[in-house]
Amino acid sequence: MLTVLSQLEIEIVSERTKFGLTGAIKNGHIPGKCPLGYKRDETKKMIIDEITKDIVVRIFNMYLEGKSYQTIANILNEEKITSPTNKKWRDVAVAKIINNKIYVGDFERYKSTQERESIVYMNVVEPIITRAMFEDVQAQKEKNQRAFCRDRVYLFMQKLLCPKCGKIMTCKGSGGKKKKYMYYHCDDCKIYYREDKVEEAIMPIIMNFIEYDMTVKNYFYPVLADKKEKDTKKLDKEISLLENKKNRIKEAYLQGIVEVGDFSKDYKMIDEKLGILEQKRLEVIDTNKQTFSPQALMADRDVAKEKLIRSNQFKNMLMAEWESKTKEEKQEFISKFIESITLAKDEKGYFDLVNLKFRSSYIEQVSKLMDNGMFDVEIPCTKGKEETTVTSTVLMDKKELKEYMDRLNDYYEVSYYELRRLDEPKKGYQRKYFTIDLVNDNGEKLFKLV
Repeated sequence: MLTVLSQLEIEIVSERTKFGLTGAIKNGHIPGKCPLGYKRDETKKMIIDEITKDIVVRIFNMYLEGKSYQTIANILNEEKITSPTNKKWRDVAVAKIINNKIYVGDFERYKSTQERESIVYMNVVEPIITRAMFEDVQAQKEKNQRAFCRDRVYLFMQKLLCPKCGKIMTCKGSGGKKKKYMYYHCDDCKIYYREDKVEEAIMPIIMNFIEYDMTVKNYFYPVLADKKEKDTKKLDKEISLLENKKNRIKEAYLQGIVEVGDFSKDYKMIDEKLGILEQKRLEVIDTNKQTFSPQALMADRDVAKEKLIRSNQFKNMLMAEWESKTKEEKQEFISKFIESITLAKDEKGYFDLVNLKFRSSYIEQVSKLMDNGMFDVEIPCTKGKEETTVTSTVLMDKKELKEYMDRLNDYYEVSYYELRRLDEPKKGYQRKYFTIDLVNDNGEKLFKLV
């Protein structure tokens, strides 16, 4: 009887311990050493480390651009960025970061053991990267494991899918020193595509991505930027703690408690951290001072674009941006937006776009812009017998439209015409559509639909 009671007591204590640990984890008290990008506050809770979190974000971005674990490690070593172990970066360290769910806010327990099934605690710490980016990276990992011909740079490596069987088309090069061709082929279906012809076929899509990328960098970054840091209180506190630590080390050196070698090393390390935090503080202050209207940003973008279109320089500008990139940069650029692409040749040898899958992280950005009434789509239409498109902005309300037009009127004279929505046609009747002239009776050019 005593043995049974003792065993029961052990099990009760064990359950209480597990329950207590689970509660602690859910409150952000994660067991073990903090991974890169995180640190502990005064209550031992795991919080984001403003000094090192950008390294984590950069590692994920570099992997999405197509760089291998070892390439990323080499770059970080060349730039003398401190690793989590304070030693040289290795591919294993990069892989550990890429595979860690903590960066999306989840903690995975028992991951390293095969004896127990892992348990995932969702949203227990503040995330450093988005779930969309993490999913993109995991998809990229699976492709990397099946990759071939990594000795050359292929623009669409791991991106082209066979239109018949759906498998990733592998890369192949041919030709002598003077003329070399890059190919993508499917061994099972015996399909070969030349890289330069694929690039030519999807150039309109690439041009749209270039325009989007330039627009984000020049105008839309304030909308897409991470706005978690609303003021400088958090950074001020970290700066104050480091300055106090710096003063204590300095005092210890003056009193002869620490040696000059230890003093110099610690003092320099704290100085470097202070420099990073103070720079971040300035960036936050600048961001907080920025009062921007999404519609004003979009109007500025549209005015700049219209000026280039009127001078017939818009397409040339986009093409020049593409041609200025190295082949490695082109590959990284394509990988940033495209998850996969499926092309099929018609009877005349021209490519038809069968399917295009975007990166989740890109879709997430687009959704954010749409929520702010800042995303344009091209609607197909006809101009006489000629097929063309009309630009349309989605999800913009009346108030946002007024802000947008007020800004446009600083540069051009703009009019607004409201169209009546047609009722849904009765069953069996063909749907009716409005016919809109690109130039109206007043000689005004159609700028866009909203």
